[in-house]
Amino acid sequence: MEKELRWEKQWIPEHLSAVGNEPWDTVWDRLTDGFRPETVPAGTVFYQQGDPAREVIFLQTGQIRVECIHSSGKRRVLCLLFEGIPVGEDECLFGGPREYRAVAVTACQIFRIPAEVFKRRAEASPALALKLFQISARKSQVLGRMLIRDSFLSVRGRVIQFLLSVSEPYGTEEGEGVRLTIRLTHQEVADFLGISRVVVSQCFQSLNREGLLKKTRQHYLIPDRAALEAQLHT
Repeated sequence: MEKELRWEKQWIPEHLSAVGNEPWDTVWDRLTDGFRPETVPAGTVFYQQGDPAREVIFLQTGQIRVECIHSSGKRRVLCLLFEGIPVGEDECLFGGPREYRAVAVTACQIFRIPAEVFKRRAEASPALALKLFQISARKSQVLGRMLIRDSFLSVRGRVIQFLLSVSEPYGTEEGEGVRLTIRLTHQEVADFLGISRVVVSQCFQSLNREGLLKKTRQHYLIPDRAALEAQLHT
């Protein structure tokens, strides 16, 4: 299977090094101009569901988890966001309280941009508006794939699809197969898929017995990615 480009590299305005008089590669620099970077530890909660949307977080480095927590306590992870992307911009543009919760998965370097400043800069910059359109389109694609996966795949298929999707940006080719470079717990996978940790454990054990998934040195290894993908069609 051909390895996908990172999504933010897949679409760049054709034949344009600039939008108007704005260089495409410096859009984020102009967004964060005048603000100081801040380093926060893993576990930092940037906002909770229901909070007023007062600022946009620009993620310079690190990883942020966006999730929804039901009144029952059940958690569902919607997406992981990585360096070079704004977080929480939707509510700042359109108003209303926060729909989700955002938490630092790793230590992060961020910029905090007040909502009003963010809106003014988006309105004044065609290049920034285009960048935000690109991000919005990608988020819509991710959520659409999640809906399709949850609607048509079995629980085992959802686990396999999750492993395959994670192996694209976070897999390194080795002699033994594709090693995932991020550490995953069964609970984390369960939170992503909206299923129980016990069910995830059972699926991982089954894949291990079949030689489709191994765990070495705290990381998972997919010995044969094509064979794992073929399980989606059986």
